[in-house]
Amino acid sequence: MRLSQIFAGYSLEEADNLRKAAGKKDSRIMTEQREKFVSGCETQGYGRELGTKLFDMIEPFADYAFNKSHSYGYGFVAYQTAYLKAHYPAEYFAALLTSIKDDKDKTAVYLAECRGMGLQVQVPDINTSASDFTARTVDSLGIIPFGMSAVRNVGEGLVGPDHRRTREGGAVHRFLRFLPAGRPPRAEQADG
Repeated sequence: MRLSQIFAGYSLEEADNLRKAAGKKDSRIMTEQREKFVSGCETQGYGRELGTKLFDMIEPFADYAFNKSHSYGYGFVAYQTAYLKAHYPAEYFAALLTSIKDDKDKTAVYLAECRGMGLQVQVPDINTSASDFTARTVDSLGIIPFGMSAVRNVGEGLVGPDHRRTREGGAVHRFLRFLPAGRPPRAEQADG
């Protein structure tokens, strides 16, 4: 809406408000914007007549341009998504699963799609899984270790410290390694 800035003296915010009004096709707001635009053109020295002519061009063009710009944007994102899914499926699904890890229903749908595409989704493993879903390729087979923070009732707060210890101390073979002093508390200590 650079036109509104140059001819009617709109600020960036005012030009964006004009864009929003055109996109919503709200006749009341567009009537207010018309008066403001025409007055702005007069104040800037271009005259009311030019302001009216310009706004008469903006109004019908806004219907077309608003939809066109949105469809272009959505089309471009759809193309990028399809490209990544086709050429980097393990990486694509690892990122997608990480982004929806709190929604167990969506996670189940995308895990099924991974398996349908021949991607191996591994079960959660403290030794191989990261906090989020990750992607690996072994013998040209896409492998996605299940993200530990996506495990129900685990979350990122619990995963972070455990993973630092795992990376520092090597593979975990025993649960007792994570307890203080390497042993479980006695019953009297746990109750007290």
